[in-house]
Amino acid sequence: MSEEASTLDHELFWMSGSPYSWRVQLALGYKRIPYISRRLDSAKHENRTSEFLGLNPRGKVPVLKTGDAALYESVAIIAFLDRAHPDVPLFGQTSQQHGRIWQRVNEFENYNRDLFDVEIVRPLLRGHAKDNHEGMRASAARAYDALGWMEQALSIAPYLAGDDMTAADIVALPNIQMLRRVAARPEAIQMALGLEDLSVRLPALGAWLSRMETMRGYDAAYPPHWRN
Repeated sequence: MSEEASTLDHELFWMSGSPYSWRVQLALGYKRIPYISRRLDSAKHENRTSEFLGLNPRGKVPVLKTGDAALYESVAIIAFLDRAHPDVPLFGQTSQQHGRIWQRVNEFENYNRDLFDVEIVRPLLRGHAKDNHEGMRASAARAYDALGWMEQALSIAPYLAGDDMTAADIVALPNIQMLRRVAARPEAIQMALGLEDLSVRLPALGAWLSRMETMRGYDAAYPPHWRN
């Protein structure tokens, strides 16, 4: 731990089920960084209070408050934590590793995240998919295509950026778990999206998911309401 970080207390504002909150919780748990948990309830609009909007004017989680400074956007928070707490590095130890990890992070953010979220997760969660079975199946096919680079990478190495787990894996995992969760809903099964068990068509990705589910901090960070 850096001298600067050792004098600071971290407060994490988060919501259960938010994949972006989950990313930061995984990083905190894996790096064994203590923090004060501030769980917000979206049903009570706790992310729209003047106090919270003072931390993030967009009203979104996660937000990490450290001293008097508030930081939002999940990848930025993970990068900050890795710099402030360099033990158990998530962005590599060499310039080559650093660049490769950021490449993988950006590949997922640019080519996977919005496809999963906008075309599949949101329509299923909001009930907009029921009258668009053909469109949803087309989106599911695109999702499999978008996962191709991950399957290829994980066929060569155990993690997305090589032999060690990094920020790239932590960034990707929650969104993929969210995709799997909504794809297991009865209406998604009825549409035959085929996303509920990715390991059938993507065995290397399936093996990676199993490894990631055993990582330090996974159980503690798992969305509480998903356990019900």
